[in-house]
Amino acid sequence: MVRIGLREKEKRAVIKKYLESHNIRKVFVLYFKKFKPDFKISVDHEYVEYSDIIMYKFFYRLLEEIDKDCLVVVDECMRTQNRSDLTYNCAHHYLNQTEHRIIFEYFPFIEDKDDFMILLNFLNKGKYKGKGFDWYYLESEDIRAKPQRIKFDVEKADLPDGAEKEYEERKKYLFDHIGNKNPDTLPRDLHVFVGKYKRPYILPDRKYIARNARYNLPNVATYQKPEKADYVLDFHYRRLDFNDYLKSTGADKITFLSSGLPPDNYYEGEFRKWLERLEEFYAATGLYQ
Repeated sequence: MVRIGLREKEKRAVIKKYLESHNIRKVFVLYFKKFKPDFKISVDHEYVEYSDIIMYKFFYRLLEEIDKDCLVVVDECMRTQNRSDLTYNCAHHYLNQTEHRIIFEYFPFIEDKDDFMILLNFLNKGKYKGKGFDWYYLESEDIRAKPQRIKFDVEKADLPDGAEKEYEERKKYLFDHIGNKNPDTLPRDLHVFVGKYKRPYILPDRKYIARNARYNLPNVATYQKPEKADYVLDFHYRRLDFNDYLKSTGADKITFLSSGLPPDNYYEGEFRKWLERLEEFYAATGLYQ
């Protein structure tokens, strides 16, 4: 089974119900270190961290130990869009040892619906290997989703005199000195640069999140140590890291403090498109719990 959008307490109930209706000898939980769960499993069990999945000391022992009387739980392990990733492939070997599989993921994809095939590969690699996404697959498997909808608002900061000129000069400088750097670094760097115009709007009684610690303020967290924020100052340039922020904090509202300059407009637009793709998935599946 695949279950989307559940918090830990809800996942715990799914596992408990599964164990009550199946004769399971041992449960193996594959998890990612940022989100280590405690499922309070009533039978013999073992937690295996994502980075350990490929380790020899685990791989051969687990292949020998996991059998048809074991349950494998894959919890929040969609960590790359590369379906051929080595860690995924090793996990598939474990999952192939038993028909008892539960796949948990907070969002149905990292970037778009094609990523959902990663979860279907966990469920049945032999069936879905090499296949592209099709809505039909959602009807042919035991899949349920609890939609995690994010309300998105934008507030604009008033720019000081000369800000647009300063931004254009900075953009020209970065273009002129790009050298062998990846061009994708330009909007990332400029997004951080325009954050300087937001500093006057940071209030001591509100919480904020930014890409790094340049503000040096106690109420401005970073994505390395995220806290639920009233305002987003910078989006993380990696979709997965921003998804992790939403997942770890349970944030259901994002208010972006924007300079109104092109880098902020770009990240605002990309997030809106991601939210539209997410809503399309929820609406098209109808697989609500």
